[in-house]
Amino acid sequence: MSPKEDIRQSLLERWRELWPQESEAPRPPVFEGHNRAAERLRRQPEYLRARAVLVLPDPVLLQVRINALQDGKTLLAATPGLKQGMVRVNPGDVALPLRSRLLRGGSLNQAGQMLRLPQSRLGRIDLVVAPVVAVDRQGVVLGDGRGLADVLYGLLWRAGALSAQTPVAVLAAPEQILSELPRDPWDLGASLVVTAEEVFRCSPEPPSLAGLAELPARLAALPLVRALLALPAKEANGL
Repeated sequence: MSPKEDIRQSLLERWRELWPQESEAPRPPVFEGHNRAAERLRRQPEYLRARAVLVLPDPVLLQVRINALQDGKTLLAATPGLKQGMVRVNPGDVALPLRSRLLRGGSLNQAGQMLRLPQSRLGRIDLVVAPVVAVDRQGVVLGDGRGLADVLYGLLWRAGALSAQTPVAVLAAPEQILSELPRDPWDLGASLVVTAEEVFRCSPEPPSLAGLAELPARLAALPLVRALLALPAKEANGL
């Protein structure tokens, strides 16, 4: 096990003790105060400027997905494990009483329009919101080890739907903010870290896209990954 993986497993065990989870899967935790962090994100200029927001499907980000529609934004949501691709949800697609149910990870494919590439246009993504196992003061993110956020961000960057200037926000508890974390060249970094009580901004190094040429088989086999790799580089520029 690598030193980075040792850190991840140690933290996940600690978080399970601190915040008991509904699922035993080793995923970013639903921490105490996550909904207040989602409300604090709502007041940040990066969020206020965004018209289209990409949010990962983790339970800790449910309120972010609900808020995006409430605030009149287009929500682009990845489905769990990227297994069913991505869905575009417009504010009028989901009635208010149904949002807390249909915007959960397993129900996202019922919430809006599934993106069928290359027929569907990706459009321009103005903000990415991701979960973390931990994050440091430099914006280095430690995820759950599956690499889904890293790969999705890289592929959407390659396709031109976002760029190195697209802000990446993460929600975290104070306990999840560490002084320093190890970083691999392909790791997604956070430019905006939001807790229930604090916001700080970082200037992380952009992730390398070189790893897209040698993806693990489990990721390369996903239909969404294959479809995005089949798009010409910068396909979505200007859309």
